[in-house]
Parts: sequence; C-alpha cells; structure tokens
Amino acid sequence: MPVDLRTEKTLGLVGSILTLLGGLSDGAIRTGSVVVFSNLVSLIGFIFVLMALHGISTKLNDERPFKYYLYSVIVVIGGLIVFAILLVAGIISAFATDEAGIIGGFASIGLGGFAVLIGLIILSVYYQIQAWRATYEITGVEEFNQVATFLKWGAITLIILVGVLLLLIAEVFQIIAFSRLPDEIEPKDQKPEYDTGWSFIELSFFSGF
Repeated sequence: MPVDLRTEKTLGLVGSILTLLGGLSDGAIRTGSVVVFSNLVSLIGFIFVLMALHGISTKLNDERPFKYYLYSVIVVIGGLIVFAILLVAGIISAFATDEAGIIGGFASIGLGGFAVLIGLIILSVYYQIQAWRATYEITGVEEFNQVATFLKWGAITLIILVGVLLLLIAEVFQIIAFSRLPDEIEPKDQKPEYDTGWSFIELSFFSGF
C-alpha cells in the first residue's frame, strides 16, 4: 500500500532552501550579526531535512537515509566543538607564553585544528553521500543520486576551490530532488545493496589527511 510523503517533501524542500540561503548569506556578508543569523537559518534547514529523512526512512522501511544523515550532523556538531576547544586553547597559550611562544603556539594549534576540521568535513560529506544514495534507491528520484555525486566530487576537489562550486550545485540538486519526490510511494520490503560512491583509492587518498 502506498505511503503519503507530502509532509516529508515539504520539510525537505523548505529545509534544503534554508540551508542553501544560510550558506550563501554567510559567505557573502561576514558581519557578526549576519553570520549568527545565517548559521541559525542553516541549522533550522538541517533540522527540517533531518525530519524529512526520518519520515522517509520510517515510512519506506529503510533506516539508512535518516541514520547516515544524522551521523553527518553529529560530525558537524563535533567539528564545531573541536574548533571551540582549540580556540580556547590558543587564547590560554597566548597568555601563558612570551611573544615567540604565542606565534608558535597559534601556528601549531592552527595547523592541527585545520587538519582536524578537514577530516571531520570529509567524514560528514561521506555520511551525507551514503544518505542520499540510499534515499535515491528507495524513492527512485534520480536527483538524490546526483546530490551524492556532486558531494563526492566537491569533496575531492575542494582543495583546489572547484569543490566549492560543486558543493553548491549539490545543494541546488537537493532542492530539485525534494521538489520531485512523489507524493506517494510503495514501500520496499528489502533494503537494496548500493555503492556508497567512494572507491578504495579515493578513501585511501582521504585517509592521508
């Protein structure tokens, strides 16, 4: 018997739009109030998308979309906590050492923090890819698969800045995907096997960070 996905479609569409708008406003204007507002908008968008995937997972008898996207959100939150800890550590070291020690301390913390954040970003993207691949397989909406593909190559090419554009395209495809989600879908009894979109060579490359 088909299940109704109208609520999930609306939540996912609105959440995806909010996430995109929050990211664009944060990147375009860097004043304090705008940064706080854009981050709040992005957070609300993430929550809406998470709620949409929870509903899809529950109604279509496949926990993967919600589970993997939740993992991604947890990793992002963990990254913010790590960044805050490193920032506090840097400030404390600045008061505890001389000028040369301050420069060296901040340099070490900066490099270490950058490496940690890059690793967490890659892990978060990895979980998002798995979430969107699974969503594509249980809904049949090809655009969800395209989201995963653009996320994958965006992460790979992020170091040369091309990835920023690809990640932006991924967010646009996410909006299109939810807009094309059918109002009703017949649940599948079995969870299909799927390719997460990461080859052994690509995972080996990222493990070097």
